[in-house]
Amino acid sequence: MIRASIICLSAAVLLAFGANSSHAAFPGKPGPIAYSKTSTDEVGEGRVESEGGLFARGPRIKDRPHQLTAETGDHSPSYSADGRLIVFVHDDEASQRSSIFVMRSDGSERKEVTLGGLGGGSPAFFPSGRAIVFSRSVEGHSHIFSIRLDGSGLRQLTSGPFGDYDPVVSPNGRRIAFASNRDPDGRQDRGDIFAMRADGSRIRILIDGPRRESEPDWSPDGRRIAYVLNRLHSKVFIANLATGRVKWLTKCEGIRCRSYVAPAFSPDGRRLAVLGLGTRTSTISVIPLTRDGFSATIDSGGTEEEGFGSHVGAPAWGPRPR
Repeated sequence: MIRASIICLSAAVLLAFGANSSHAAFPGKPGPIAYSKTSTDEVGEGRVESEGGLFARGPRIKDRPHQLTAETGDHSPSYSADGRLIVFVHDDEASQRSSIFVMRSDGSERKEVTLGGLGGGSPAFFPSGRAIVFSRSVEGHSHIFSIRLDGSGLRQLTSGPFGDYDPVVSPNGRRIAFASNRDPDGRQDRGDIFAMRADGSRIRILIDGPRRESEPDWSPDGRRIAYVLNRLHSKVFIANLATGRVKWLTKCEGIRCRSYVAPAFSPDGRRLAVLGLGTRTSTISVIPLTRDGFSATIDSGGTEEEGFGSHVGAPAWGPRPR
């Protein structure tokens, strides 16, 4: 395992799965970045209107965002390996239920995957594009499931009195990384990064940190994992699965730092899209992995003290459709 440290950002330890290199399932030329964006305005005395949905921008920075869906409850998009499909979550305010939907990457042919009130969140594709993993609550605990896009073949992969969430499939489809609180090392250890086989067997810890590690994302070559560490502010790190070295990407000290979450690798593995969160602002930015600092802002939002304004959500970076 990798023991992530908030003081020393490298570790001379071997990873449980580090000896077995993966081959990228989602490589390719960088395509668009998908994300949610919602705007809320006061349109009259006591009347508030919200609009938004899922948007996509790119692959060129000069490309303008274009809207894919018009439902304000749509969020958490994830691309298929061929870039032709997007799976996402829809929150229904009336029923207080979250469902998982799939659509073509241009926003057409939207259909629900989790039928019959199943619910769920944090969806991610298997490399085949015919099935997904996701999380849902069972008897008060979040666990990892898999299901085919047609709604058949539901399978529970984790169980027990734990919280398992944020699943993502490795590029070769053989492993699933996820966050869980199943191995606390101390009072402040609220979660670590684990991996298991695609059938839910052989659960092992990958990144064992002192606070809460979550939101893992495999690199396209399967050799690195980006993740979030929460301590005072949320920070994005990358762990090399072969060497055990850990790099802090969103460096900032002090109480005025922004939190950075939801890391998403580019399909060529050279950059990372992240969501930055301030007191009343949100920004999707790109970090080049060959040098320090940010290279571009994809979109942003800001709200007033009353809550009116806009905000952007977690990004997903897809390959150009093939």
